[in-house]
Amino acid sequence: MPMQLCLLVPLADGEAARQALIDLDFLDKTFTPKRLGDELALPIQEAIILDGVEFVHRIDTVEVKFAPPSIDPHNRLLKAILPMIDSNKELMQSIPKKWERLDDLILFPKDAFQGDNWSLVIHRNKDFFEHIADALKAQRIGRQQPIADDQMRSSQVELLHGNDAWVEVKDNGLTYGFDATKVMYSSGNVTERHRMASVDARGEVVIDAYAGIGYYTMQLLVHANVKHVHACEINPNSIKALDWSAKKNGVESKITIHPGDNQVTLRKLEGSANRVLLGYLPSSEAAWEPAVRALKAEGGTLHIHMNVEEERIESWSEETMQKCLDFAENSGRNWSIVSHHLEKVKWYAPRIRHVVLDVSFSSSNSAS
Repeated sequence: MPMQLCLLVPLADGEAARQALIDLDFLDKTFTPKRLGDELALPIQEAIILDGVEFVHRIDTVEVKFAPPSIDPHNRLLKAILPMIDSNKELMQSIPKKWERLDDLILFPKDAFQGDNWSLVIHRNKDFFEHIADALKAQRIGRQQPIADDQMRSSQVELLHGNDAWVEVKDNGLTYGFDATKVMYSSGNVTERHRMASVDARGEVVIDAYAGIGYYTMQLLVHANVKHVHACEINPNSIKALDWSAKKNGVESKITIHPGDNQVTLRKLEGSANRVLLGYLPSSEAAWEPAVRALKAEGGTLHIHMNVEEERIESWSEETMQKCLDFAENSGRNWSIVSHHLEKVKWYAPRIRHVVLDVSFSSSNSAS
């Protein structure tokens, strides 16, 4: 059993002392308080001077037990790691407090368990990440890395424990499958995925210009009952995942995957769609012009994703709609805007929001 610094008080004052330690954030809940004769030993994080309290107390090192398993996953993680770091305070403070779970894969932030001290711990404990997986009831452990600065925005997740990174994620009644080390999955876009599931698009032909693994495509096919989706995607790993998900969700007959650069594939789809999704960050502007051309001659709807400074959202919306009208005019289409909506998806960075501008166009001949 571990030796731990404790505050010892008379049994009668145990509750008052415990509350005082909680208020001061000094009670160490990793360990269980222990009765020693007429005293109660309360585990503390470090030596403390209690001024102004009405009970007798002293500090000593006591052999204690770990607290019972907690439903709090952070506490379970802490208990798994503490024996391997000899209760090193500096390392304790750097234990991750948040992570992402994909299927049975835990993804920690990019700075988790990094540095010389952690490297030494991991070297000494060959089963370090196996203990972490057990504590978090997972089979695999990974660490996030910055998204690759390439056209495909490839994932660069580092797999730390486990044989592969293929995961199957259930969301809103459907299943996505993908290799988490090769393609990215944005949990933060859940509200937008579900919004696409409820969009009024029954019977429509839709183009997803940046289909990825099918974030929005699957929602449209399974829940919005669109007629067909043309999915444009350049990343072979995303295409593999997209094809898998289409079959898994029973919609493979309603999707056509167009591999390659959407600057090429969109132009081959000119005049075919009722709706085009432009879900690429930080900016989808490169595809606006071919997306406008891809809509049917009588008009249609664009869903334009962008990262925009909060104070510029209104002006950006107006400028974007005008640019799209200009693209339409240059392609011989006399369109007007019949409706528009601005959806704020999430904060992307301080002062910068991920937004989606929905714009519906109609030709003069069909506006009536």
